[in-house]
Amino acid sequence: MNHASARVLDFSSFSPAAWESVAPERRTPMQQHIWVRAAAETLCGGRPVQVVTVGSADQPHALAPLAASIGGPRRLRLLGAEELSESVEVHYRDAEALAEMAAGLAKLGVPLNFGHYLADTPFLPELKRAYRGRGLVVAKPLSMRGCPYITLSEAWLEPEQNFNARRRSDFRRMQRSAEKLGKVTFDIVEPRTEDVGLLLDEAMAIEARGWKGRSGTAIAIDRKLADFYSRYAQLACEARILRLCFLRIDGKAVAMQLAVETEGRFWLFKIGYDEAFAKCSPGNLLLRETISYAARRKLNSYEFLGKEAVWTELWTKSAHSIVALRTYTANPAGVSALLADGAHQLGQRIRHFTGKIGAARTSQARPSHA
Repeated sequence: MNHASARVLDFSSFSPAAWESVAPERRTPMQQHIWVRAAAETLCGGRPVQVVTVGSADQPHALAPLAASIGGPRRLRLLGAEELSESVEVHYRDAEALAEMAAGLAKLGVPLNFGHYLADTPFLPELKRAYRGRGLVVAKPLSMRGCPYITLSEAWLEPEQNFNARRRSDFRRMQRSAEKLGKVTFDIVEPRTEDVGLLLDEAMAIEARGWKGRSGTAIAIDRKLADFYSRYAQLACEARILRLCFLRIDGKAVAMQLAVETEGRFWLFKIGYDEAFAKCSPGNLLLRETISYAARRKLNSYEFLGKEAVWTELWTKSAHSIVALRTYTANPAGVSALLADGAHQLGQRIRHFTGKIGAARTSQARPSHA
C-alpha cells in the first residue's frame, strides 16, 4: 500500500472514529482519541495541538500528536510525555506508514521530546534512519524499566495463590487487620456521568492523604494534573471504560484506584491510600481485588503503567525496557536544545556528587560511641 508523505494537521481536524481507525496490534489508552483530547484541552494553555499525519484526516495511517514543550529552548513534545509520565507512543497502521511518519518528524526541523519510550519498538530504528544527515537521535537507556504488567490467566482469580507461603500469610494478616477496624467492602465502579465528579473527588482526596500528599505530587495539589484527570475521567466515563475502585472500612474509603478497562486490558493510572490505615495495607488489598476482577473478566493483562517501583515488583517482574528519547536537528534550534539538555544533566551530576560529599562529611563529623 502506498501512503502519502506525512503532513501536519490540527487535532480538531480528526473525528474520534477516524482517530481510532489507526489501530496498532497493542493500542494503549494513551493512543486513544479521548486521552489526546483531554490533554489538548488541559495541558496546552489554549495552544493548538499539531498532529503529524500520514494520510488524510478522514483516513489516517499514522499519528503523532505534538505540542510546544514547556520552558527552555523551542522544541515540540509528544503530547503528555512530559507532564503525565506515561509511555505515550506514536501509532501507525503498518510498516510503510511508520517509515513515512519518521521521515515527516525529521523534516519538521525542530527538536523533539518523546519522554520515556519502549526500547523494543520498531519506531526507534525508523527514527534513526530518518535523521541521518538531518540531526541526532538520543535514546538513553533507563535503569528502571517501564509499564510493569501481569499476563492474566485463571491462576490470577485468587492472586495471592501466585506467591509463596509467607506472602500468602501476609495477605491473611492484612485482611484480619482491616476487619478488626470494621466491615471491609470493595467497590469497582463504572460510574454514571452524574456521579463521576463526586467519586473522582473522593479518590483524589484519598491519594492526597498518603505520601503523594506529603511530597506535593498528588493530583489534588497539581492544578494541571487535576484538570487533565478530571477531563479524562469524564470522557472515559462517557466511553464506559472508566473504573474507579475503592476499599472501604465501615463505608469510609481508605484506598483508591483510577483505572480504565479497554483494549482487553485493565490499565492502572493512579493509586493511593489513607496512611491512617497503613497497618492493614489497604492499597495491597485493593490491588488483590482488582487483579482478581480483571482475571474474572478474562482480560489479557493487568497494566501498572508508569515505571517499575518497589510496590509493583511485589506483584510482577514483567516490564518493558525503556529509553529517554529525544531528537536534535542540525540547525540552531537543535544545537540550542542539545546544549541546554547537556547543561541540565551536568548540573544534576554535580548536585548528586556534592550531595554525596556532604553526606560523607556529616558522617565523619559525628562522634563515635564506644
